[in-house]
Amino acid sequence: MRKPVSAFLTIVLPFALAFAVIATCAGCGSVAAPQASPPATSSPQASPSKTPSAQTSVSQASAMRKAVHADIARIMADIDAAEKRGDVVDGVAVGLSSNPYDYVGISPVFVQLVALGKPALPAIAAEIESSKDNGLREYLLAAAGAQIAGDVPGSGAQTWESGKEWARQFRAGQ
Repeated sequence: MRKPVSAFLTIVLPFALAFAVIATCAGCGSVAAPQASPPATSSPQASPSKTPSAQTSVSQASAMRKAVHADIARIMADIDAAEKRGDVVDGVAVGLSSNPYDYVGISPVFVQLVALGKPALPAIAAEIESSKDNGLREYLLAAAGAQIAGDVPGSGAQTWESGKEWARQFRAGQ
């Protein structure tokens, strides 16, 4: 008999969260930390079209967007695999629940996505905005963004009902 996924949520997820936060934060510097500027040249002809700090910002934003895209792809793959295995979350087979928060604990990568922190918020919004869909994938991205921003699910603070709505609210508050 298979153990329900809820056992994962109560036993494994707290340890996975702690590990993911430590491991991801140790790597955050490579994504979010400013990079050293190249040495200035004495040549009067050296006038780059972008300043080094602007290039760094663009590079960091691009790297963060790639990380968010990869994380949500792995989360959705984990959900698909759980559905194919016939996993159960809170007494409901994965894939049959209409509650998007039932899917949050299926993949430990969700914790990794949240651990990217506030620098990931614009990339999460962009990932949602670029999607033609507004389903579970976009909702899970919004749930991660909301958690990063400090919203606690079920606290009554949630003012959005879809991923697209979360992204609009996030952009309006920027």
